[in-house]
Amino acid sequence: MLTFNLKKEWFDKIKSGEKTHEYRIEKYYWTSRFVEEFYKPKNKEEKRNYIEIFLTMLRTDFVFKDITKPHKICFMNGMEKEEKRPRLYGKMKSIKIVNGIQTDLKINKPVYDIEFELIGGAE
Repeated sequence: MLTFNLKKEWFDKIKSGEKTHEYRIEKYYWTSRFVEEFYKPKNKEEKRNYIEIFLTMLRTDFVFKDITKPHKICFMNGMEKEEKRPRLYGKMKSIKIVNGIQTDLKINKPVYDIEFELIGGAE
């Protein structure tokens, strides 16, 4: 399950239903996490191949939509000890790469646009 650490402002917007997209800068860290979640590579070489395929598809306006296997995601609020942090759970609906200027990140870099639907309330 993918976990996103959030500031209270963004956590509260997700909880209220106002925010239904999470954005992360396109970096190896997130690309690797997505590939592991979607493809479950068996070794490093297979992972490298999947990363190349994944980025090629998303960089050509491909959108993963209606993801068949429900990919559960977790949003955690704050930076306290993990066991004390409130959580929300969601299901990933789609993922694509967009220009960050169009997002709440407001940066001129490619970012992952993760559309989700809440499936569980705060704990």
